[in-house]
Amino acid sequence: MTSLEQFVSDQKKKNAAASSSSFTSLDSWKQKFSSSISQLPMMSRSDTAEAQLLGSELDGSDSQLPASKNRKNTGGWFSSGDENFFGLTRTQRIFAFFMCLIGAIFCFSTAAFLIPLIIVSTRKFAALNTLGSALLILSFAFLWGPAAYLQHMISPQRRLVTVCYMSALFATLYSSLWV
Repeated sequence: MTSLEQFVSDQKKKNAAASSSSFTSLDSWKQKFSSSISQLPMMSRSDTAEAQLLGSELDGSDSQLPASKNRKNTGGWFSSGDENFFGLTRTQRIFAFFMCLIGAIFCFSTAAFLIPLIIVSTRKFAALNTLGSALLILSFAFLWGPAAYLQHMISPQRRLVTVCYMSALFATLYSSLWV
């Protein structure tokens, strides 16, 4: 039994030495990793990189971002100029966004089920697919606000695509529902 006890004690010593060396190697790796990350310009916490990035637009007196760089003033997803969209609050607008999004998913999935029957029910497929697209556009109008979203859609880069897409939607709905 003494050889077994000696073997167990030797193994315990080896494990204790290995675990302490692994922790020291882990600590050294962590230190190397954090020092290499701190050297990256995007990850550094110094104000010099941000001041160089913003240039002369950064006002040193109150250390605020200029209005052109502030996300609150850029018309993001939830902040737009249309805070009062037909009397709806922000929560109601987000709820309307999700309802229109769910309606669009329903229309797209129903149209997808009609694909095998597309020869028989072409008008139903076209109407459901187009209605899904219109609901998807309407959902983002609720989320951004109508004026901000319309301004985004008719920006010079998107104007031609918006006109073509809207006319295709109108033509498809007209021909599938009324012709």
